[in-house]
Amino acid sequence: MIRRRKGRPSTHGGFASFRLPVGLAFLILWGCGTVDPGTNDTEGQLDPLVFAASIQPMLDQRGCSQSQCHYRDKSNPNSGGPGGGFHIFNCEEDPCSQDELNANFDSASGMVNFSSPGTSKLLEKPLAEFSGGIQHLGGDVFLDTTDPDYQTLLAWCQTVL
Repeated sequence: MIRRRKGRPSTHGGFASFRLPVGLAFLILWGCGTVDPGTNDTEGQLDPLVFAASIQPMLDQRGCSQSQCHYRDKSNPNSGGPGGGFHIFNCEEDPCSQDELNANFDSASGMVNFSSPGTSKLLEKPLAEFSGGIQHLGGDVFLDTTDPDYQTLLAWCQTVL
């Protein structure tokens, strides 16, 4: 008879059954691509009305929701452009439903570091590297932090309800 310690998996068949749910949970959380675990505090709620009125239109106008970037296909919401874990519906060419706008809000919110908004991926990725940004395959969306759209985005990231 194999004796198991309470709370610990056995080294036999039980270990795989323990690792599978933990591994799947990790992949699901990591695969959502919202934030790097351990770097972003997710305590807080951003303003969805400001997002709808200011942030979504700016993302559309800057080309973020285009098919070669962070595009999410309305006919197949699980597909999208190559833009990492940040995928949004284009609401400029075809007005978004409330559910699509909510999905965009959730995707953008997931890229915000509530404890240090200025270090949010939503701000650092599109910012030129020479201005303190991090590599963005989509190129420089903001040349520096004085860009009015960058400032709007930063203000939204800093305003937690």
